[in-house]
Amino acid sequence: MKYWFLISAVLFSTLVHSQSADSAWVDSLMNNMTLDEKLGQLFMIRAFSNKNEKHYKEIDELIEKEKIGGLCFFQGTPKKQAELTNRYQKKSSIPMLISVDAEWGLGMRFKENGFSFPRQMMLGAMPDAHGVYQMGRMVADHCQRMGIHINFAPVVDVNNNPDNPVINYRSFGEDKYNVAVKSAAYMRGMQDGGIIACAKHFPGHGDTDVDSHYDLPIISHNRARLDSLELMPFRAIIKDSIQSIMVAHLHVPSLDDRKNRATTLSEKTVTSLLKEELNYDGLIITDALDMQGVAKHFEPGVVDAEAFKAGNDILLLSENVKKAKAAIIKYIDEEKISEQRVNESVRKILKAKYRQGLYSTPIIENPETLESEIKSWKAQNIRQSLIESSLTLVKNDLKTIPLSPGAQAKIATLSLGSSDITAFQNRVGDFVNTKHFHFGKNISSSAARSMIKQLSSFDKIIVSLHDLSQYSSKNFGLTASMLSLVEDLQKEKEVILVHFGSPYALKYFDTLRTVLVAYQEDEDIQDAVAQALFGVTEINGKLPVSASDIYKVGHGIYSPSTGVLGYARPEYVQLSADSLMAIDTIISEMIEEKAAPGCQVLIAKNGRIVHHEAYGYHTYDKKRKVKLDDLYDVASVTKTLATTISTMKLEELGQIELEDSLSQHISNLDTCQIRGLQLKDVLAHHAGLRGWIAFYESTMTDDDKPQLNDTFYRTAAVDSFNILVAPKVYLRDDYRDSIWHRIHTCSIRDTNDYKYSDLGFYMLSEIIQSKTGQALNDFVNDRFYRPLGLNHTTFKPLEKYPLKQITPSEDDKYFRMQKVHGYVHDMGAAMLGGVSGHAGLFSISKELGVIMQMLLNGGHYGNQQYLRPETILKYTTRHPRSTRRGLGFDMKELDEDKTLNISEKCSPSTFGHLGFTGTSVYADPEHDIIYIFLSNRTYPTMENRKFGRNEYRPRVQTVIYDAMIKKD
Repeated sequence: MKYWFLISAVLFSTLVHSQSADSAWVDSLMNNMTLDEKLGQLFMIRAFSNKNEKHYKEIDELIEKEKIGGLCFFQGTPKKQAELTNRYQKKSSIPMLISVDAEWGLGMRFKENGFSFPRQMMLGAMPDAHGVYQMGRMVADHCQRMGIHINFAPVVDVNNNPDNPVINYRSFGEDKYNVAVKSAAYMRGMQDGGIIACAKHFPGHGDTDVDSHYDLPIISHNRARLDSLELMPFRAIIKDSIQSIMVAHLHVPSLDDRKNRATTLSEKTVTSLLKEELNYDGLIITDALDMQGVAKHFEPGVVDAEAFKAGNDILLLSENVKKAKAAIIKYIDEEKISEQRVNESVRKILKAKYRQGLYSTPIIENPETLESEIKSWKAQNIRQSLIESSLTLVKNDLKTIPLSPGAQAKIATLSLGSSDITAFQNRVGDFVNTKHFHFGKNISSSAARSMIKQLSSFDKIIVSLHDLSQYSSKNFGLTASMLSLVEDLQKEKEVILVHFGSPYALKYFDTLRTVLVAYQEDEDIQDAVAQALFGVTEINGKLPVSASDIYKVGHGIYSPSTGVLGYARPEYVQLSADSLMAIDTIISEMIEEKAAPGCQVLIAKNGRIVHHEAYGYHTYDKKRKVKLDDLYDVASVTKTLATTISTMKLEELGQIELEDSLSQHISNLDTCQIRGLQLKDVLAHHAGLRGWIAFYESTMTDDDKPQLNDTFYRTAAVDSFNILVAPKVYLRDDYRDSIWHRIHTCSIRDTNDYKYSDLGFYMLSEIIQSKTGQALNDFVNDRFYRPLGLNHTTFKPLEKYPLKQITPSEDDKYFRMQKVHGYVHDMGAAMLGGVSGHAGLFSISKELGVIMQMLLNGGHYGNQQYLRPETILKYTTRHPRSTRRGLGFDMKELDEDKTLNISEKCSPSTFGHLGFTGTSVYADPEHDIIYIFLSNRTYPTMENRKFGRNEYRPRVQTVIYDAMIKKD
């Protein structure tokens, strides 16, 4: 027989493109098979991937002796399963159908190194089925890669019993239409991907409170009820051409009232109902025949014969194949089963094999790479999208969600059921300053009182529930003390409850005012919930089941995305993580070459941070590593992200117009050359102003080694010396007037072509103060930084942060004669006390990214509109006489004869600014990219030219564009 199969494989593989190829191949086999060989095709046996060689040899023997038709794999790793599949297929005279329970992906059975998607109950919350189809296609790809032909999914049961111990979260929910639509989408995804889908558990296992693995559940509904509810999704998926159906072990008296007669063993159910009434002609597969739902009531062998007699084609997980064959032959002899009936099922099985390409022995190539391929970024993207689409906000009475990152309320997080700070809490901490608490499940009364006292100083408490159960028999994993603490807390404070568990458990939280259910608690789900709460993503899930009169099926409150900068893997926004690793190489070179001692790099695309790293040290002595919350002097980035955005706001408030001259807003300019300069030209560096003035030089001694002149400085704040320039360096108060006088009376150039100038931005800050009554730092903080939740973006950082959290900018040998650390590096800004329109701002990469995201959003961020879209467009459009400069914003140089200021791969609409200290802040609207680079390249000396000469900032920026993944 084995040799005949090999010959027939060669002969009939040439007929692949013929409509009759499968029939010809099947006929050739059927004509040469013995009855025993045909019966072997009916059996699909369990094969473990994590056992010993003894088990594997037992499978070898069953394949060779009993000629079994298929295997169902359990446990182990995908790699081991693939290796065993190759081994077993070589043993088989006719290649076997390989099956698996992968309802939510291969991770269901291969928990070690398999890949899992969300379970069906969570997917039932999604507003549409497109994502389910995508998941089905990816599951099919995974199965194909592993040599699997049948996936026992989707679960088509309508779960309308919250006490169901076996279906439960495996169902799409209790709404039959939702179940039908999403089951069909999952099926189409798999079958379009070449895998046989299997609808289960016919005629419907959703309304049981007994697990058929342990006993025979009874469904007492009449036929009319079955037709209207349980059978409806099966009818629909049969019309959609499902290729196989699994029959459940259920006792349904309205279908077959014989005592302990499972539907699997019922001709009335399998043949009369499924085959004849529902006109189903695909493969029919039993549920596992070693389950106690049938094994408890029928002897091994007999249960198989009864199942086959009932009309099933494939007998799954027989307890004893040899006895089963003998029992079926006995039934044939007794004329309970005909050989024609055997031939019909075997023919169906062989046709299915042919369609799966099993007319020759399959080989799974490169099992060693299989696991990494299964965990592809495409699969992870689908999973993340499914998670984000499933989250369900069921209470928002106070309109708390989405939370604002800039809210002034004091927020604490409390995880219950956790022994440590959770992934959810950590991600919440990325959006708002908060304090984290955690408790286990069993909370004493004294501990609860103590916790409530500790939380008394907070305005909002985000409570998350962890380590839960999906089963009502376990009270869904909730303890009385957990529920009591949540209830007591909400009497005292505003509680935001996040439930990482079964939606059925919502019945305990009818009185709470803000509730979100997340269904599962994997770390990436926790991460997604935190981001959704703060408006990174919209929340639009709907409950797939009812939990109470408050929480009914279909209920869900929409919460919009508010444009908050979030987090994702690079591939989620079509960037290659492997390609981005080139950044590490460039930065290592920068540090090794001593172009800068360290830096922060942030990359965001499509509103998601995908790379946010701190590199190197504060200084070359390597005493303190750079951290992501360490502040950098951003130098001329101040011009854009302090002065320009404040100027934009002034224009929107009607206090200035861009055509206004300086003299309209600065007094006593009547005799000055600068009086007629227009604000739009000043902003674009096209006003004819000189580049800068070294104000400090006139305050130094006139000798070979200039020192601070005591005419202008004191070592302490005394009398009229109160302008703090650096530690123990106080400038005379009236020198501020000298600075302004020199700016106001400076001569202008003969031409108004492009000339980068600090002087205009000194004056813009002067205008901002005169119009608002606030210094620049106060105005921009009140209007932008504080409401945006930017706590590290500030002038004069030592007023808020310790010195160790600020990177030094230079060991100054020419002016301050000391390390410049915690004070602005720019000399002019320092002489104005640390606040100026051209320099003085300190920040961290994340917060600069937030400002740039606000600008990319058209001025909207969180729950607030900061600037109008048309204002941003005006300022990020090039000045009429410039090939590079917008109004206040630097842009990509378009003149090929001039030096390119940023990566050549940036789009022409890219806007931002560079900073003298080694900073770079740019946004590319065309590609929706934000790039932040912060360094202190000026340490220990600003004369270090390696940083610019080696082009580290544009090189890193170029990596982003090189990492972009081309769409299929």
